[in-house]
Amino acid sequence: MSHPLSNSPVSAHISETHETGSPADDPVPGSMPQYRVLAQAHWPGVELLLCREDIRQRTLWAIDEPRHTVIVHLGGAMRELDTEIDGVGATHIPPSPGDIWLVPAGKRYASQATGQVITYAELRVSPMADVDVGVDRRVPIEGLMPRLGHRDEFLHYSVARLGRLSQQDDDVSTMMAERLQLLLRQHLYEGYRLPVPPTMSPTSLAPRMARQLSDHIESALGQRIALSDLAALAGLSVHQLLIAFRRTFGTTPAQYILAQRLRRARWYLLNRSDDITDIALACGFASHSHLSAAFKRDTGITPRQFRDGLRMRATY
Repeated sequence: MSHPLSNSPVSAHISETHETGSPADDPVPGSMPQYRVLAQAHWPGVELLLCREDIRQRTLWAIDEPRHTVIVHLGGAMRELDTEIDGVGATHIPPSPGDIWLVPAGKRYASQATGQVITYAELRVSPMADVDVGVDRRVPIEGLMPRLGHRDEFLHYSVARLGRLSQQDDDVSTMMAERLQLLLRQHLYEGYRLPVPPTMSPTSLAPRMARQLSDHIESALGQRIALSDLAALAGLSVHQLLIAFRRTFGTTPAQYILAQRLRRARWYLLNRSDDITDIALACGFASHSHLSAAFKRDTGITPRQFRDGLRMRATY
């Protein structure tokens, strides 16, 4: 992500640094380039970059864009990943293939990572890019909800497919890519646009409180988490918390906690040899069957199938 987020020819306003080692644009002779653009495509209000990057050295990424940015991790191992979006909170769980970050326009994203060679896509969407909402009526994609390590299979596979189509130069692939980017716009608008805040209710959590809640949830994923405890931490009633939490995180506390538990379980399944029952309990699920049911609802496959490689097939 560092070069599309930093020193790609179209991204000079974003900076990336490395703590140690050679600069990104000065690789060791004969070695793999640290970063390579596999495909790049443009449509009115929409841009796609498909990239491969060597992150064996600690890598810092940042986004501060007037556009919405969707990042999709397509493949490659990460040992560590710390990510934060201003006003939303942070996550410290390394991703699995298909994990998604949505950085709304005007929000600052900061991240640091180490791992191997990774492949990912960035979809950048102008808030003025419009979608069809009825007969002769189109509206811009102005406000979107942030996401950290989110799962959305349609978004994952559609962005990956758009990247493959963008590597082709025939007319049919070009037409299919044009249609797919329109569908992706519609999906972002319908699935992630900001809700209208209720009158006389707290609109969102303060950035510091959002960070405290996300850190508390992540540290307690293996334990029972109660709404009343989260409300007490935020200094709100449970009803106020539910409204403010959804406005800030774009989902309910229960859905957010489940998503974080599943994300941690995916990483454990791919990077540890622990028994699946032990992984389930460590991630806060009541049993192997509890994890399996939630996992299959989320991904369409069982934890064992995921571990055996169905989710790790190379996309490129």
